[in-house]
Amino acid sequence: MFLSSILLALFLVGVAIGARIEPVGVLGNSGEAGATLITVGKMPFDKCSTGVVLDRDMTLWVSGGDAINRIGLDGRLVERIEIEPAGSIVNSRTFSFLNDTIYFLGVTPNGKVALFCLPMKRAREKMKAYPVPLVLPERKRDYVPYCLSPQPFNKQIVLACELKDSKEPRIGVYFISPPAGEGQEASIKLAFSVVGEYPQGVAVDENRDIVYLGGYFGAFVGGETHQFAYAIAAFKPDGKLVDGFPVPCTKTPAIPTQFRGVISLAGGALWDTAWYGFLSRLNLSGQGAPGRVVEWHHELGYPTQVLCIAERDEKQLLAITTAMPNAIYIALWDNVEQRISFVRRIGCLPTISSVGLSEDGWVTVGTERAQLWWRWEDAQDAPPRKAELHIAVTPGYFDGERFFSLAAQYRLDDLQRRSPVPTVFSRRVGGRNEAWRVGEPVPLKRPCGLSVHVKPGNPNATLFVTDAETAQIWKTNFWLPELRPFEKLWQRVTVEGTSLRSPTDIVALTDGSLLVADSGRILHLKPEGEVYRVASEFSSWGEKEDMRLGEHLRMAVDGAWMLISDTKRHRLIWLDWHQWKFIGQFGVTDVSGNDALHLCEPTFVALRGSKAVLADSGNQRILKLRLHFE
Repeated sequence: MFLSSILLALFLVGVAIGARIEPVGVLGNSGEAGATLITVGKMPFDKCSTGVVLDRDMTLWVSGGDAINRIGLDGRLVERIEIEPAGSIVNSRTFSFLNDTIYFLGVTPNGKVALFCLPMKRAREKMKAYPVPLVLPERKRDYVPYCLSPQPFNKQIVLACELKDSKEPRIGVYFISPPAGEGQEASIKLAFSVVGEYPQGVAVDENRDIVYLGGYFGAFVGGETHQFAYAIAAFKPDGKLVDGFPVPCTKTPAIPTQFRGVISLAGGALWDTAWYGFLSRLNLSGQGAPGRVVEWHHELGYPTQVLCIAERDEKQLLAITTAMPNAIYIALWDNVEQRISFVRRIGCLPTISSVGLSEDGWVTVGTERAQLWWRWEDAQDAPPRKAELHIAVTPGYFDGERFFSLAAQYRLDDLQRRSPVPTVFSRRVGGRNEAWRVGEPVPLKRPCGLSVHVKPGNPNATLFVTDAETAQIWKTNFWLPELRPFEKLWQRVTVEGTSLRSPTDIVALTDGSLLVADSGRILHLKPEGEVYRVASEFSSWGEKEDMRLGEHLRMAVDGAWMLISDTKRHRLIWLDWHQWKFIGQFGVTDVSGNDALHLCEPTFVALRGSKAVLADSGNQRILKLRLHFE
């Protein structure tokens, strides 16, 4: 569907005869386009954990931020179900399923944590999810989460949390009887409590009458010895400790990673998770089977729930959710080879902070929590070939397989506390899968555009960066062998002939001149001694209103070709900038949409020859485009 209707698209957007911008695929959104496109509400990433439920139709139910998304195993959105009251957020590490009803934890508009439910019948009738009439037990510390078991016990929902009024640290395990009918109240009772704190996960093996609990426990729960550590414990429903438990959580190779008992029961095994995408597989006695199976997988961030979708021939198909609801993974566990492989990424992209396209077909994308790498030919649901810990926040400079950019450390909201750092990314996987910092934080608060002027045969180049904070262009010397800027030589660029309004992207041309996208116009600046003077300015290609550029622009240049991402006008403009001649357009001017013909607030764009990648930010996807000129 996405790659069809090209002739209609050309007619609608009115491109030049013989020229067209052809969409050839999507990266990062398994729904691809139209009604099947997946979107997630733009919530703070640390407030939207997600679990998962698999229904009889083999579709997955996960958090959509401010909604519940129902997604097919093919990665396409089936339906999006709203939550009442409006403004509530789904924030549940795990989802529970009982009596044909999904239960999950969420936050109401007044900031209260509540247990929500979504009966399948109600979903089929296009009704909303809603809070269960229930007062949750008070917690000792609000930042220590409630833990919800995906599995019920004796037709009851199982919940764990710290006890508020206990003199010693204790974790309470509660059984919740769901309401008999809509409008009726649920009931909750304390089943048992144990010495411990910081509960992290709970799971139920109903066939063996065992409740597994992950958290911070003493060496002998309820005994005299209390040497606390993160561990997994197992109890009978009356609170009696199962022999052999608690068992210490799996060790990790380096701080700050730490398994803490964020447990799931899936495919006859226990799974535990840790920061930076660590996964550990254990047998039902809590012993390694084989233990750590994933390390330093930054795209996973913090896995929250593992669900077994299907089993066959010693292999299990798994769904793995994370602390960010924008995507879940489909993975294959091979019990013979004792190995896990990721086969599909289902979901969308969160906030996009940069894109890059190399000459040999690598696409790199900065997102909320990781820098992702794909090949140009990858499908829309392909797992990234690599995910790095730091995040590019500007366009970058490719030198072979190295990609230089200014970057946030660890997550995008780091920029609220500290300036970005010069960073070199690479598609090659390292031990900790981290990018390489090549300098101290830069003296720019909000860098947005970046380009490097290379002088042939000279290893000392010039780095140019636009800064939204100062509305200025900055520059410094740049050492090409190490892709390292000179930290103490940053200075502002003086521009004569105009006042910069809000410069975004910048391109340094081979002759030393600059192209700058600046609030509704493209400036061509030529050097004259120590200053740059305006040589030409472009803001429209005709008198009609739809021929005028919008206020917020991003751009990419390769030779005479320029692509301008016109964000608020929902389109991509193709120019021959040597003549400031309009060639073509993709997207319908001033009309947003998510199908094959439309864009929604496009931002970053990268261009290599006839290939381009575009951040269709409002649709939470990357578009792959080809430029045809006959």
